[in-house]
Amino acid sequence: MIVYEYPFNELVRSMLRLEYLFARFNHFLKSDDPELHHNAIAMLFDLGDIGSRGDIKSLLLKEFERQKYTLNGLKSSQKVDQEALSQTILDIDKAALDINRSMGKPNAVITESEWLNGIRTRLNIPGGTSPIDLPSYHAWKNSPSNQRREVLEKYVAPLLPWQEACQIFLRLLRQSGEAKNVVAHKGSFQQAPSGKVYQLMRIAVEDDLLFSEISANKYLLSIRFMKTEQDRKPQLVNDDVPFRLTLCQF
Repeated sequence: MIVYEYPFNELVRSMLRLEYLFARFNHFLKSDDPELHHNAIAMLFDLGDIGSRGDIKSLLLKEFERQKYTLNGLKSSQKVDQEALSQTILDIDKAALDINRSMGKPNAVITESEWLNGIRTRLNIPGGTSPIDLPSYHAWKNSPSNQRREVLEKYVAPLLPWQEACQIFLRLLRQSGEAKNVVAHKGSFQQAPSGKVYQLMRIAVEDDLLFSEISANKYLLSIRFMKTEQDRKPQLVNDDVPFRLTLCQF
């Protein structure tokens, strides 16, 4: 089953992007392959760009406060695992504190590195990071893998609070929705939000050749399934498509 997600606001969009980037960075970091460590460096720049956005930091801290307020209202409920609830509130407090402690721009260690800036300026040039253009980078790629890994870990360290905060935020948001079995008749599905303000839409479909094109506003949620075709433009699906729909609103 393949899952597609659609964010309804800029904070959720940024958190989904951070999750994606951290997953790729950590995958490349574990490897000993210098070419995968090259990919990890490219991820560093993207992570730093999102993590340095003051507007996203402010939105996230406000959302954590709202989530805590909601969770504190469940402390008297006998239907809730109070131990798990207390731990979640502690996790939110820690994540918010760590984000708050990241004074200035957490990507400063990246932007102030002449070595990294030299690499970044040449990433978009075809072959720009070749040995003839960046001999120092070529030397680094041929150094022992544990030394390369230490360098990458040093640069990503100030951004790690964002990884923890992102995981907590998205976990709570995804758990807030209830999946329902629905059908897209002739590949199309529409639903009115009924006055609710959702934060995230999740779509799970069995056929991994299908993908969803999604549009949404306060009046209408619209999903259109397309089929991937090798060497051809994606085709509209005209058959009924069963799928699972989750609308998340913490």
